[in-house]
Amino acid sequence: MPWNQVELMDQREEFIKKVLLPGSNISMLCKHYRISRKTAYKWLSRYDVNDLSTLADQSKRPKRSPNKVIDEIERVVVAIHKKNPYWGARKLHNYLLNKELRTDIPSISTIARCLKRNGCEIIKNHKSQPATGRFERSQPNMLWQMDFKGSFMTHSHRCFPLSIIDDYSRYSVGLSACKNERRETVKSRLIACFKVYGMPDQINVDNGNPWGNIGSDGPTQLVVWLMKHGVRVTHSSPYHPQTNGKVERFHRTLKLELLHKKMYTHCEELQKAFDQWLHIYNYERPHDALGGQPPSTRYACSHRCYSENLMSYEYDAGDEVRKVHSENGLIRIKGKRYRVGKGLSGEHVAIKATDQENEVSVFFMDYFIKRINLREGLD
Repeated sequence: MPWNQVELMDQREEFIKKVLLPGSNISMLCKHYRISRKTAYKWLSRYDVNDLSTLADQSKRPKRSPNKVIDEIERVVVAIHKKNPYWGARKLHNYLLNKELRTDIPSISTIARCLKRNGCEIIKNHKSQPATGRFERSQPNMLWQMDFKGSFMTHSHRCFPLSIIDDYSRYSVGLSACKNERRETVKSRLIACFKVYGMPDQINVDNGNPWGNIGSDGPTQLVVWLMKHGVRVTHSSPYHPQTNGKVERFHRTLKLELLHKKMYTHCEELQKAFDQWLHIYNYERPHDALGGQPPSTRYACSHRCYSENLMSYEYDAGDEVRKVHSENGLIRIKGKRYRVGKGLSGEHVAIKATDQENEVSVFFMDYFIKRINLREGLD
């Protein structure tokens, strides 16, 4: 039975004093005061001879409620949302864990309720669908993905955003506001990236200009230049942009979080906006595919430093070597002309026999270029 409510504090004090007497029997005292041994030991543990208020009843309200966001954290959540209205509760949760370094970060569901309570509307890209499978290299700089994000008009001229993404980390090594899609423009942007981050092993591109496709017309001049710097170039399958999926996903984020906001005066103004946004993307914005961490946590510069000197190469002694005509990208074999591509103009290629009669393979350095049917010469 409970304590007598009229003399509650007096009875508790009296009980404690009797228990503390030498030779007291706590079991007998518990029966006399009609309380359990558990209750007796609870009051013994709280007793303070100098502060009898410790024997008073305490509130049963939990000392801490995980679902209640303190005012300070709620203000921080709302402030970050206003700055980044594209980030949902999960991304905000990861951002707070990464940046605030606090132990009282609320759960994802609590942040979601906080956003709803404060009327915060998350801007979403409704075309974006979660990936059903991800394929990535095992280390940074093993593969970069590169592409132009179409083009759009500024007040003065058309602008072509060029993006370069590291496949493993999703780190953007380059985001340039270009005035055109020409080879020299892309080359200059690549050199700038190489000088800062080093050289990748491979770059994957689509089939558009200025990198084209290694098909019947052979590699473009830009691709040949990359080959001579020891960078292998691969192309996405036609009509399958998912092969370059990480840079395509990057472009959707870029459009949602930056490009839709305003009309820019010229490419120089857009480049400043790119630089500011790219710092947030690389170093602050949590990435779901990286466990909520920003890309910078997984990226490291390449050990292959850029040099203006091109790689030297020699063909095997048994190879037939032909110089590609500098004007039309043709070579001659046994008096007949064959097309290998204008991008190889002025370069030397190796002719190797195959297991098929009247067929040879053409190699530039150690890169396979194409097969040639010797019966199908231009002459």
